Amino acid sequence: MHSFLTINYVRQIVMIIALGSTCVATNPPSVVAKFGGECSGPTTITSKSMRHLIERKRQQLNSICQDSSCNEAFSFDLNGDGKTEHFVRLSCGGTGNCTWGIYSENPVRQIGQFEAWFFYIHKRRTTWSLLSTYTREGGEQGVIARLAFRRKVYRQILERIERGDYYDHQPFLTKMGIPKCS
Repeated sequence: MHSFLTINYVRQIVMIIALGSTCVATNPPSVVAKFGGECSGPTTITSKSMRHLIERKRQQLNSICQDSSCNEAFSFDLNGDGKTEHFVRLSCGGTGNCTWGIYSENPVRQIGQFEAWFFYIHKRRTTWSLLSTYTREGGEQGVIARLAFRRKVYRQILERIERGDYYDHQPFLTKMGIPKCS
């Protein structure tokens, strides 16, 4: 009987360790950059072929973007190859949420699209950085999503809803922080 209890105890400990390591693996690494909101993108898209690709995407979305943010981008090297990828607003709504396109330059192509008010780039654990996004839904509710680079594009791998806003210490925004405009 004593050995049976010991074996069950050991199994429980092994299960707890396994579950704990699974939880750690699903937590994103630390944030290395945060963008979005009402901040301006400090980079201007100068590549003619990229501007053409962005305009084609805006036409597909039936979006007419006419303010100064249309030609601005937030840039970050997502895969550590020394070349920056660009986050460009494709269209924006009245609540501040925008549809964002992610573009690479060599070759010029769109490698992702998502909707968000704020987005966060995490420290790379693999070849490409994970992204987290926060989209306002109105009231005291927002959608939090995670994107990973899979099969040559960023794809959403997780989505959840959180209640409260950043004035009410919403856990996600409190943890991640609000992007500061430069």
